[in-house]
Amino acid sequence: MIHQMSQRERVLATLVGTVAFLFITFIVFDYFMKNQRRLQGELARNRDAVGKMKFQLAEKPLWEARNAELSARLPVLAAEDRALAELLDQVTQIAKSKSVQIGTQNLGVVTRQPEYTSASVQLDTTSTWEALKSFLYAVQSPGNFLVFESANLKRDDKDETQMRCTFRIAKWFAPKPKPK
Repeated sequence: MIHQMSQRERVLATLVGTVAFLFITFIVFDYFMKNQRRLQGELARNRDAVGKMKFQLAEKPLWEARNAELSARLPVLAAEDRALAELLDQVTQIAKSKSVQIGTQNLGVVTRQPEYTSASVQLDTTSTWEALKSFLYAVQSPGNFLVFESANLKRDDKDETQMRCTFRIAKWFAPKPKPK
């Protein structure tokens, strides 16, 4: 069939074949380059994930020791009905010692989580900024297991030197042991 074509037809066929070959080559090359970039990205993400896992595995004994120490020091909830009143008394004593005036106070609820049990109270306070900083530090000191679940701090509209705050403070206790 090529012998029956004229010289012009052969040149045109060669040109069309070359363009088609280059077009197909470009499509195949583009496909492989996109796949290579995608695979290199996946490889980088997987290497990063493996590095993080190795780091976590290397630190596992440290976190297990900290967990054991924390579990040993976490107080046990003796009676749910007294826990809220004792928490309110504890926070009130801290507030008095730091010159923070407590307005309204409400007992919250006892909530059970798999890792801990919490008892919470809500209270409104008025104090100076310095007294408030001291109060915040004293409440969250190590070993108290007191946590600010929420805090709303704002300056008093009537007296610029006073802070009005609403806190929900919780005390964490060891989780209730599972029945055997």
